[in-house]
Amino acid sequence: MENLKIQKEIRINADMYYSGAFKSLSRSAMLTLMRCLQKRKWAFEKVHGKKRMIYSNEEFIFPYAEAAFLGIGTTQYWKNINKLIEVGFLDLAYQGGWYQKHEREKDYSRYKLSDRWRDYGKPEFQEIKKQKVLRSEFHIRENIGRQKLKLTSLKRRCQLHKSEGDSSKTINRRLHESEGDTTAQKTSERLVSSG
Repeated sequence: MENLKIQKEIRINADMYYSGAFKSLSRSAMLTLMRCLQKRKWAFEKVHGKKRMIYSNEEFIFPYAEAAFLGIGTTQYWKNINKLIEVGFLDLAYQGGWYQKHEREKDYSRYKLSDRWRDYGKPEFQEIKKQKVLRSEFHIRENIGRQKLKLTSLKRRCQLHKSEGDSSKTINRRLHESEGDTTAQKTSERLVSSG
């Protein structure tokens, strides 16, 4: 886990710190943003005779293992990334996949830092949402909705009949009598002995 420690400063400018976008973040989303800022590269260059820090906005990955190292769970991490994209701190440069051909080849999503957060809360703000990567048959909520449409399979608890008129629906069908239910057995014994 020592290889997940990045020994770089985390720099945040005042405009970002006081922005409405930053104030909308949860503590966990702020930790995620700090890690993203820590990954950004910069160099000192002369601009108008003065040395200034110039950031290079390169793509970076942020795998789940890294989030776990920071104490952020999988679901929370996914929510954090989506929030950072929604409020304009991140842009999705490449959508990674859920499928990997080989264990050594992982298809990670790649992100870039964005300045869209400057317009957050203004009419000119460009809202972007991270798209789902899974095919529709793997979406849990949609599958639940499809299951609700299968009313006959949910309502019937016993085997299906050849036709609906085969038997009465009011009969209580039990596969086995319970071991504790001796009332029926005693009644049948009384009838046999009295007859």
